[in-house]
Amino acid sequence: MASELFRTDLPTTSVRRRASLLPFSIAAHVAVITIAVIGPRMADGELPPPNRALPFAFTGVELPPPPPVVLKPTTSQQTETTSPDKAPITAPTEVLPEPAIEIGPSLTTDQSGDDGGAPFGMTGGAGPPVAALPPPPPPVERTPVRVGSGIQPPRRVVSVTPVYPQAAQAARIQGDVIIEALIGEDGKVRHAKVLRGVMLLNEAALTAVRQWVFTPTRLNGEPVAVIMTVTVVFTLN
Repeated sequence: MASELFRTDLPTTSVRRRASLLPFSIAAHVAVITIAVIGPRMADGELPPPNRALPFAFTGVELPPPPPVVLKPTTSQQTETTSPDKAPITAPTEVLPEPAIEIGPSLTTDQSGDDGGAPFGMTGGAGPPVAALPPPPPPVERTPVRVGSGIQPPRRVVSVTPVYPQAAQAARIQGDVIIEALIGEDGKVRHAKVLRGVMLLNEAALTAVRQWVFTPTRLNGEPVAVIMTVTVVFTLN
């Protein structure tokens, strides 16, 4: 068969087809030879026996019981002479009177204040003087609020009519005097000034307004001082 591969009288197509089969033919021969040579050697030996589990036995070990715990009674170290302030362990057989309290030289048993005029048992001239209490802080004054920004004007409860000046009457002067008044928390006028008025009528208007009394104005439930303007009208009949 191999001699046919190298023949030159065969057609070109047949030669190419046979040349492509040459590697397969060689591989087949090698496989057959290998099986024939190595196969019997591998079949003669025996396989090793499989691993087996080793026998294992557990023997329980008994531990000796722990020794019993013996609680020793605690004895109190307190005795009658240890401390007189500690509570006694046993009930007393009789109730003893309390020891008397010694009073120092600056104290006396007389609480009426007759000893040197010092009250509460303090002797006159003995011991440091008692410091006087500081005066209470002055009341905090709130800033006055102006009527008009959500604040209703107070109502006048006491009104004094201004006195018409004789000089103004003789000169036949009349007109309006506009006054800015500061009304305190109690409703009384604390301060007043003329914003616009008439020369001979201003002082009479201020004198009357300073005597007016208004209802106290409250803001969030607390009285406050307010600033408002009032108008005093002078007219001749």
